[in-house]
Amino acid sequence: MTSTDPNQDADAVRDNTMSSTPNGTTPEGAHLPSAPAMPSSTQKELPNGPKTRDVRSAAALVESSATQTDLTNGVDVEHDPALAAPVETSSTQTDEPDHEEVHVNGAAGVSSPADPFLKPKTNGDVEPYDRATSNHVIRLSGIEHCMPRSYIRLCLAYSLPNKEMLPDVEAKLNDFVRRTVDAKPYLCGYVVAVDNPGNRVGAVEIRFSDKDYRDYPKVRVRHFEEHEIGHLTYDELCERNLPPSLIKPEIVSVLKESADEDWAPVFRIQANVIDGGIIISVYLHHCISDGTGAGLLVSGKILADENKFNRYLDGGDHDTQPLSMRLEAFADHQSHVRNELSYPSFNQINNRQLKWKNVPRPDFVDKTIKPLGRGCVFAIPLDKLKALKTRLEIHAGPEDFMTRNDVLMAFVWHSMTKARLPSIAEKSHITKSRLNIPIDIRRKLKTPLSTSYFGAAVDFASAELPLSDLACGSDASMFRTAVTIRKAIGNVDEPYIRQAIALSMKSSPHIDVRDLQGSNMDRAEGADMYITSWEKLPLYDATFEMGLGPPDWVRKPWSRDPGSCIVLPFDKRKDYLEVVIQMAVADMGRLLEDPAFMEYVTKWIE
Repeated sequence: MTSTDPNQDADAVRDNTMSSTPNGTTPEGAHLPSAPAMPSSTQKELPNGPKTRDVRSAAALVESSATQTDLTNGVDVEHDPALAAPVETSSTQTDEPDHEEVHVNGAAGVSSPADPFLKPKTNGDVEPYDRATSNHVIRLSGIEHCMPRSYIRLCLAYSLPNKEMLPDVEAKLNDFVRRTVDAKPYLCGYVVAVDNPGNRVGAVEIRFSDKDYRDYPKVRVRHFEEHEIGHLTYDELCERNLPPSLIKPEIVSVLKESADEDWAPVFRIQANVIDGGIIISVYLHHCISDGTGAGLLVSGKILADENKFNRYLDGGDHDTQPLSMRLEAFADHQSHVRNELSYPSFNQINNRQLKWKNVPRPDFVDKTIKPLGRGCVFAIPLDKLKALKTRLEIHAGPEDFMTRNDVLMAFVWHSMTKARLPSIAEKSHITKSRLNIPIDIRRKLKTPLSTSYFGAAVDFASAELPLSDLACGSDASMFRTAVTIRKAIGNVDEPYIRQAIALSMKSSPHIDVRDLQGSNMDRAEGADMYITSWEKLPLYDATFEMGLGPPDWVRKPWSRDPGSCIVLPFDKRKDYLEVVIQMAVADMGRLLEDPAFMEYVTKWIE
């Protein structure tokens, strides 16, 4: 689950668990799902070399990769996409938008039985035409119901040494985007509230028209004002390792960070021009794909997919169906394919204790105080991770197994928990910390999904440990944590996944499964967190066929969402991993002063 979550009313979440629902309950006649919905920088030196710290204030069978990765998308791609990318808010510069309890990511609450879903207007800049004729509909899967209402957000930075190249670069980028939409027509569409959702809270679907498809808008090109990026050139930004605080969401895209509104665009790209470079921002709706899908899209792999839509079908001497009829068939096929992630097991045993959000009264006011967050990117050398893994393996038995990614997550979990302890010291009821890990489930089913599956296919593994264990920094303690993480990932199998699907398909006005991962954590007031790994997403292969080569940097637009962590894609040209860590301001201050953590960091930026 790209990894997202919302701050929420703790009581509303914790009184509801999957174990209280009938096994395998589904809405009447729900053989295909309606989906979720609604409508200036300074340099800072560290002991191991130059470091930067920016203190500037402020849907047929579609793709997945044939190779399994360790954690992606927001998604764990078990070593064995993505993104979710965590959720963010523009007003507070955190990953958590203001919201009523009924909506996890910035949507309005329930108004009345006669008008169960408010339909806020979408930014006019992304509504170029009348959609009264949006006649192609794709029903989303049960798993997609559980996704956060947000965008997977990526920024990829490229050197543009000669500004005379820009017109040609724009033309090539537009050609790439046009061919991408041609191959996956629903990328031109919108995530829209289902007309007759029944008792399913927040049900959505994808809609697009022939006109949406034919007239998909060209890439928006925006030239940064000098003051917006600290009066820096592209080369100067690169010297500072592209501080994320200079990639503010409001300047890199016309879309809001939250996507929980009516007529939310499925996909948008914006080209942001700076002196000497260009930063491409990609926004992909979390309800229709995941980190793995985002990687396939930006790397261009979906253009070679055997299941792509062929807009210019050559029938030779034979007639072909009209484009509109073929688009309708494509949409129907997408709904059918998603059905694999829409039915529960008929022999289901509920052992996950899943929690969900209650739909509050219309007069409910969320009084949760969201802590001010801070987000930093840390560079952790591969050789130091390897040495740590070797030390931990000394404590392993013959049956124990852990990956480098397990070790990295254990290290981060211990370090973040230690830094957070003073903030929760007076909350005696908080004795444990939960770590949620988004997992790519394409190959987790008994009948695996196609490696070309492009829909959202993510569930989350969950590990829980006492705070006292996580506060201990010994190798033996960290080894036990890494093994616990590996076991949690191993628990994600078909029966495990079908429990989330069963909950998503329940027809009840009191059950809101949007951002199910977020409902199963308490990051606002507790000690829970999630780690999403994009390490193996092929984002550094993304050229958009602009003729500029691979990106120099891949970043997530600036966000400060306490309790969330993203392992950024690995760049083979570098000998370190970059990890985004987001914490409350005071907690981040303690983390930066922790010698046990900073020993593994060669540089950090903000």
